[in-house]
Amino acid sequence: MLDVVVAVQDTFPRLGIQTALAESKVARVVASLDGPEDLDTILEEHHPDVLVLDVRFRRDDPQLLPALVRRYPSCRVLVLVPHTAEECALRHLLTAGGQAHLSPDAARLLDECCLTSLRGQASGCLPREASAPEVVQAVTEVAAGHVAAAPWLNAFAEAGMGGAVRQPSITARELEVMALLSEGLGNKAIARKLGIREQTVKNHLARLMAKLGLTSRAQIGLMAARYHVRVAAP
Repeated sequence: MLDVVVAVQDTFPRLGIQTALAESKVARVVASLDGPEDLDTILEEHHPDVLVLDVRFRRDDPQLLPALVRRYPSCRVLVLVPHTAEECALRHLLTAGGQAHLSPDAARLLDECCLTSLRGQASGCLPREASAPEVVQAVTEVAAGHVAAAPWLNAFAEAGMGGAVRQPSITARELEVMALLSEGLGNKAIARKLGIREQTVKNHLARLMAKLGLTSRAQIGLMAARYHVRVAAP
């Protein structure tokens, strides 16, 4: 039986993880908390096999994840993230292998990406919308010493984000335009949603086409939809 500590801010996903593990008969939640304040005390007391850590705690304190991994090497950390693997792939394409990269402000909007957690020494990532079997699989995988993430994501994490930037970066506003375009909104609707002029939306789209090597707003929308581009609420 695996011992698991769940440190997740929101009640619903926290209870969902607890229920999934309780019903699995392969793991048990020995402690559950909604903040990082008592993590050290809990980990010292229970010595769990796995810690499920809300990505918001890692985002609020960039040193938290590597510090936990260093202090509790026998505890594998599984980070709960709101973004999909596809969105992480897009981030990599834009920052490392594509014709453009994300500006610092846009990168912060996607800072909950699984890649960031893996580079922070997490043993894996768990999407917030994961099903009960997916929760159990991720916990058992990391407990066994494996990485609970797509193999190509792990490869990206190991490769790093290095390389010279050859083209201008994609801004946070352009990322928002991409996200709304993927939802099927027209230029006027995007303008209303963002509180900007329609011509400004067109300007953003023109710049995106130039940066990404695309030729139409439809191609931008298809790319954004394919990689599930969305900007999480703060």
